[in-house]
Amino acid sequence: MFHLKGVHHIALNCQDVVKVARFFKDILEVPIPEEDIEEGAPIYFQIGTYTRIGLHAYEGEEGKNGVGQVDHIAFSLTSRAELDYLVDKLEAENICYRGPITRPTSFNLYFETPDGHHLEVRLDKDELDE
Repeated sequence: MFHLKGVHHIALNCQDVVKVARFFKDILEVPIPEEDIEEGAPIYFQIGTYTRIGLHAYEGEEGKNGVGQVDHIAFSLTSRAELDYLVDKLEAENICYRGPITRPTSFNLYFETPDGHHLEVRLDKDELDE
């Protein structure tokens, strides 16, 4: 069994990531450090205590996960045992998935709902239960 802690981040597809980041910074007064606004790279920032937004450059087909649409929802887990449990469930239900992928700060698992919504479940490495 596992317990989703909440939404880790919401990824937004953008034609111009820097322009959208500046909108959040200048218009909505989100404190995004200037050094985090970099051309050609995704930009992540925090809103409030628990909500993260990720701005991603749009690189897909028109009409599918396009500009102005949410790309995926990322949920957070609290332990590696929960992540492994979810992998076992996906395999038992014959649901295709990718991962867990080891990244510098997290382990990431990707899969889709029956309607094709992209989901990510991640475990931040600083939250590992040793």
